[in-house]
Amino acid sequence: MVKVSALFTSILLLAASVTSKTVFTGETIDGFRVATHIDVTDLPSNSLTKVFVRMPKNQIGQNWHVPVMIAKGAEDGKRLFLNSGIHGDGLNGIRVVQKVMNDLDTSKMNGVVVGIPGANVNGMLNNKRRFVSMSGSGSLTDLNQYFPGDVEELDDVYQFVGILWDNVISNNNFTAAVDFQTQATGNSACLNVNADVSVNYVKRMVDISGADVVVTKSTDADTGALDDNLAAKGVAAFTYVLANPRVFDNEAIQRGYEFSQRLIADLAIQTSGSRYASPANYVNSDTLVTDTVDTFYANSGGFVETHVELLDSVKKDQVLATMYDPHGDVVEVFKASNAGKVMELLSDPLREPGALIASVAVSA
Repeated sequence: MVKVSALFTSILLLAASVTSKTVFTGETIDGFRVATHIDVTDLPSNSLTKVFVRMPKNQIGQNWHVPVMIAKGAEDGKRLFLNSGIHGDGLNGIRVVQKVMNDLDTSKMNGVVVGIPGANVNGMLNNKRRFVSMSGSGSLTDLNQYFPGDVEELDDVYQFVGILWDNVISNNNFTAAVDFQTQATGNSACLNVNADVSVNYVKRMVDISGADVVVTKSTDADTGALDDNLAAKGVAAFTYVLANPRVFDNEAIQRGYEFSQRLIADLAIQTSGSRYASPANYVNSDTLVTDTVDTFYANSGGFVETHVELLDSVKKDQVLATMYDPHGDVVEVFKASNAGKVMELLSDPLREPGALIASVAVSA
């Protein structure tokens, strides 16, 4: 009986994943329709559609539901995907997506913008960065290491990611995509982008990002990261880290919002009525672009005092932080290996082995 039930569940999930049109279940949550599959081609033009996408069931037999917003213009055009909240403590991007989507004037749009204002509803509900699985003694999983997922896999994480990928993301032929994240709980960060600038149009996205630091990389879908898997499909995609976790940081949110509006204008999706409609002249001369980041982790446990601030310019061998034991004796001193800018710092001084101390974006 268990095998039959599991097979039946997999068949249902697989059937949903290969559906070519938007499928509504007939249910509503707080007045918003529930869907199992989103296809932007059959949604009405000149409309903002707000839905919940039905996800796998949890341990008490109730489905998770992820909010999705689809703005479709009066005419066809390019397609942009804005994701947020892939980690349950990454809240700034959620507010960016909410604001961007609700401010769009679909009557003056060519194309489509799809936004997910909070993908990891499980993590948010459990006040955790990672997805919480309750089987056995429980486990915590980083969803951003599991794309593209697998709806046939008998595993809640694979199915959760697989439904998002198959039924919202990969099937809608996006031109460009941004995954808004934040640093992890206990740490802080400047606004930074991780991008493969060899992918078509990504360099342009970097140029108008307004980030403090841009870290260039090579696409590797095996990381399981959302942006890497999109880039591997030819979508111009990158991750944008909007500062600190578990807060609504108004400055970070505003900068993420303004970048999104510049991107929408640059893609010619918003045809008029936006004060961000001329991004061609936008320049952020303070952005540091690098392919090297020196990251320092705790080798032991203890109390850490930092001696630098985010975005400080540091020299080689400059002291970044000091770890002390319970009696205040020095355990370890952390020094910059190269000159650069401080990109990440701990915010919680209590550090275990392997915990982040600081990272320095190395100057060219």
